[in-house]
Amino acid sequence: MSEEYLGEELYNLLADLLNRKLNRTVLDSIRGEYGVLRYLLYVQDNVSAGVLTEQLHVVPGRMTDILKSLESKKLIERRQDEEDRRRVNVCITDEGKVHARQMRDWIRQEYQGMFEILSKEDTQELIRLLKIVLAYPGSS
Repeated sequence: MSEEYLGEELYNLLADLLNRKLNRTVLDSIRGEYGVLRYLLYVQDNVSAGVLTEQLHVVPGRMTDILKSLESKKLIERRQDEEDRRRVNVCITDEGKVHARQMRDWIRQEYQGMFEILSKEDTQELIRLLKIVLAYPGSS
C-alpha cells in the first residue's frame, strides 16, 4: 500500500471518527463548559481566564461566553486575585464539582460500548498510538 493511499485512508478514518455525533458532543464539551469545569476540578483551580483560554485552545471571546454561562448556572465564581487585585481568577463551586463529575461519568458510560468491542490490550494500544499521533508536530 502506498504512503499516499495510507495518508488518505487515515484522513478519511479520522474524519469519520471525529464527525460521529457522540465524538462531536464530547469534543464540543471538552472545549466548552465541561472543559473549563474539568480543568478547574482535575488540573488547577483558581486560575485566570487567560490560562483557561490558552489551555483549552479557544478564542478569548468564546471563553468569555463560557464563563458567563457557567457563572449564571452557579458552577463557577470569579474572585479577585489576592496578590494582584487587577486580576480575576476563576474558581469552581461545589455545584460545579458535582456537575463536572456527572459529565465525566456520562462520557465514560457513552464510551463503554467501545470497551465491549476492544480488549483492554487493544484499548491500551489505541491510546498508545493516539499519543504518538498527537505528539506529531503537524497535528497541533
